[in-house]
Amino acid sequence: MVNQQIQIGIFTAIEVITLVVWLVIALAATDVFSSILAAVVLIAGFTVEHIISYNVINRRRLLDLHGVPIAQKAVVSVIETIIWILWLALAGTDAFDASDALIAAAVLAGLLIIEHTLSDNVFKNRRLFERIADKRTIVFSIIESSGATIWLVLVQTDLGILGIVILAAASFIEHTMAVALGRTDDLAKGVNLDK
Repeated sequence: MVNQQIQIGIFTAIEVITLVVWLVIALAATDVFSSILAAVVLIAGFTVEHIISYNVINRRRLLDLHGVPIAQKAVVSVIETIIWILWLALAGTDAFDASDALIAAAVLAGLLIIEHTLSDNVFKNRRLFERIADKRTIVFSIIESSGATIWLVLVQTDLGILGIVILAAASFIEHTMAVALGRTDDLAKGVNLDK
């Protein structure tokens, strides 16, 4: 079995590549086709990332599709795609504006809390919408949102490579925390997470 940090690195790389390709297409988009293509890139990339992360959390082979709740992971991927598109729309794509960036970062963090909770539901073989917000996802949602916001600011100031490095680091930290959460058996302990 491959080391857990390497496995996390693999699905982190998939997410980062997905986000970078999406942003390149979205920033260059001049028509509806390009915008749709950018969204499809996100959905496809996030779905692959979510399937692999499901397998890592459940200690399965990375590409084992047998028994993976692909439909639920695809729904979570569509939700996450909408979140990222909204974030970019709020942040703006032309020039850096601090107030727009902060508002977009806060919205992204808040919505990622929901997305991460839904994803955790699937990791633990629960109904997709069994829980909507888990307070244990707050810290790593803020880390991901902060990394993404710094990435976009650096892209807008022609420091995109540094931005990608920061995005990758934030995503790796977020994924490490998400795997740890995904492996906890909180329902067996009777923990009520909705409060």
